[in-house]
Amino acid sequence: MGSVDLGGDKPQKKKGLRRPKRRVAVRIDMTPMVDIAFLLLIFYMVSTIFSEPQAMEINLPPTQTEKPTGESKVLTLRIDAKNRIFWNVAKEDPQQVELPALPKLLQDKVHEIPGLITLVKINKGARYSRMVEVLDRIEIVEYRLKEAQKVGKERGTVPKDDPEFSYTFSLGPWTRLDTKTIAKVTGEAEVEEGTATP
Repeated sequence: MGSVDLGGDKPQKKKGLRRPKRRVAVRIDMTPMVDIAFLLLIFYMVSTIFSEPQAMEINLPPTQTEKPTGESKVLTLRIDAKNRIFWNVAKEDPQQVELPALPKLLQDKVHEIPGLITLVKINKGARYSRMVEVLDRIEIVEYRLKEAQKVGKERGTVPKDDPEFSYTFSLGPWTRLDTKTIAKVTGEAEVEEGTATP
């Protein structure tokens, strides 16, 4: 581990009556220290729990549901650069809806239009948090309808073999046509894509 060297220094010339002091050289063997350092490093690497990346989980519908759909079954949600939410079905004029009222609107439309698909379009100037809020509301509606279906199966009002409800939605790109449509409804001048307003 370590060693002590008692000799090896050159004798110094005597100055007066004092004797020269012998220096003691100490050598420490660092090999065991390196072993311990590596063992500790390996221990911490093996026993450490790494945090999972935080990502938003989206439940996609099964692939069997991929089939052509008519415009009459598509509800379009648009989020403009001012973070306002507009909705319309097929070629109707878009109407503005506030975020708290969105789940009820979606739930009513799911009951009204069987096989409804929601298309979410977001302007580049909109806040990212607004998109997350809208997708959260869609998940709330899906959860409510799944629970209602589950209770219906237990009470016998819904057939037992009825497939589990899954809200079908997708994200689409914001186009120049969307900008024109919102500008026409609001009566405002077209806001350039990608420019956010406070």
